[in-house]
Amino acid sequence: MRYTISFYLRIAFQNLVVHKARMTLALLGILFAVMSLVAFGNISNGMKQKIEAEIGKFGKNLVIVRAGLVFAAGRSTRQFSESKTLKLKDAQLIKESLPGVVEVVPYFDMSYPARYRDSSLTVSISGITNKVFDIRNIDLVTGRYFTEEEDAKAEKKAVIGYKVFENFFPNEDPIGKNILVFRVPTEIVGVMQEKGTDFAGQDQDLQVYVPLNAFMRRYSNVDYIKGMYVQVEDGYSLTGMKTTLRGFIRKIHNAKPEQKDDFSIFTMEDILRTQEEGIRLVSVLTVIASTVSFLIGGLGIFAIMLLSISERKMEIGIRRVVGSKKRDIIIQFLSESVIVALVGGIGGIVTGFLITIIVDIIGGFPIVFSMNIPLALIISMVIGVLAGIYPAMEGTKYEPVKALYS
Repeated sequence: MRYTISFYLRIAFQNLVVHKARMTLALLGILFAVMSLVAFGNISNGMKQKIEAEIGKFGKNLVIVRAGLVFAAGRSTRQFSESKTLKLKDAQLIKESLPGVVEVVPYFDMSYPARYRDSSLTVSISGITNKVFDIRNIDLVTGRYFTEEEDAKAEKKAVIGYKVFENFFPNEDPIGKNILVFRVPTEIVGVMQEKGTDFAGQDQDLQVYVPLNAFMRRYSNVDYIKGMYVQVEDGYSLTGMKTTLRGFIRKIHNAKPEQKDDFSIFTMEDILRTQEEGIRLVSVLTVIASTVSFLIGGLGIFAIMLLSISERKMEIGIRRVVGSKKRDIIIQFLSESVIVALVGGIGGIVTGFLITIIVDIIGGFPIVFSMNIPLALIISMVIGVLAGIYPAMEGTKYEPVKALYS
């Protein structure tokens, strides 16, 4: 007797409905496995896209040189040793001497209290050249950037972050107004667009940029810089530029071979790599958890199908008496186990999507759906087949007459 695919599916779904509590327990393992695969795949892709977007906002092809050295202070903590050996002339020599360097922007930054009338705020103030606005892709809401001429004359001008604007000037135009930055009156010439928090956890909207010469002479009275942004030409290796910069700075600082660097060099790709290592670790743990869940789900389906076979001897006997062959019995029970696994897989996909949307909204990540959904369904089907083979084979061992009278 021949049976159509729709017949096997109908029988399988009927069994699911009749034994819904039992089958629900069987498919939960598959559901959790697929849910974790789909949810984390989507969330990790969203996190990567956000990281890449943040790097794009920070600037293109940048190598950052920072005075001082990062060192490990413990298993999980890192500290930064300050250095006063990085000078403006170092930045000028790098721009003039090294091939592949498009621009060098020296800076000096620190936290200062800022005040306007009765309002006060602690801001991160950076003395910097106006080239930073190009290489860091900084756009303005209103006003203008300070000029090279204003920098050369050490004029006290400022481009302020969006939160500084919101706190000090909620109902008035800030352009032309003066704020006190560490008791120094500073004229506002521009307001930056909202940028959020960077990878170091610093709120870029609490940033104030002033001309570098003004900062070094009038705000801090220093003759050294904290660091520099080095923009590299397209096609140049940032890793290679890091090596070149390290050797060049050591040379102009007359560092001996046994001496440690008095500076640190890194790129945004270094930060991205650190972020991705954390994502990769969680990904490995997710795969392990999913594998265990798939195994538990497969064993659950196996046990339920084996129990179902022993309870359905009468059904098997009647099927055999009316002409069903052994392969029909095998196909019937295999289809049931596959459908149980697929229902669990589809439930896992739906749940994974819901978790993805909730986490992405809370975490501020772009909502991205990964391409591992077909893989999850294929794995579910394979688990269903493997879990159903032995019970299906056991069902063919019942002789029709014995099955009817047992």
